Amino acid sequence: MTEENPTQQLVDYFSQLTKAELVKRFGDLKGGGLHQLYDRQFKIHWNNYIHMFPDDVAKRHGINSLFVMALDDVLREIRASYTEFKDVVLTIYHTMLLDYFKEEAEKLQNAGNPWNAFVEWAKKGNEANYNNEYFLLSEVDAGENCFGFDIKRCLYFEVLREAGRPELGPILCEYDNILASTLESWIGFKRHETIAGGHKRCTFRYCKI
Repeated sequence: MTEENPTQQLVDYFSQLTKAELVKRFGDLKGGGLHQLYDRQFKIHWNNYIHMFPDDVAKRHGINSLFVMALDDVLREIRASYTEFKDVVLTIYHTMLLDYFKEEAEKLQNAGNPWNAFVEWAKKGNEANYNNEYFLLSEVDAGENCFGFDIKRCLYFEVLREAGRPELGPILCEYDNILASTLESWIGFKRHETIAGGHKRCTFRYCKI
């Protein structure tokens, strides 16, 4: 990977945010040491699972699973609780994404037809991220004033399962609640089934309130 490579840029971004969060929680000395361990573990996981990422799309998604595994390795070293580990992961994702999602949500609400704008925005995002062989996305009829889709494969979970750590999957499922939290005043989000939870699909349902 080269510095100009978007994949490397994403790896570096995760590393920077992880360092900042670990230092904030544990101080410069301990947090810095834990971050060095994170980087080392991430590289080990990258080398072990790169075969599952044959193209840039797979790499972009797969990095998330490696991030979670490397951070789990780090926090196990200090015997952090599962709750604390989950909080660190989600705090980093909030730092990465919350402001962006808030800006997008505000644009959608200010559109001439906010609901239609949301549906088109969601479809565009799905096309860019999940309409591929790694997620097998399909739109479903979710009823009036609802937008629904299923994914019948999940690369995030497949990497974790391959690594013998499927129990980390539900933490990555929480990622979707970051977007939902910025829309909750006018769009409800439900997902009753997840692949990480043992189902055959993940069901995404957004309905106008």
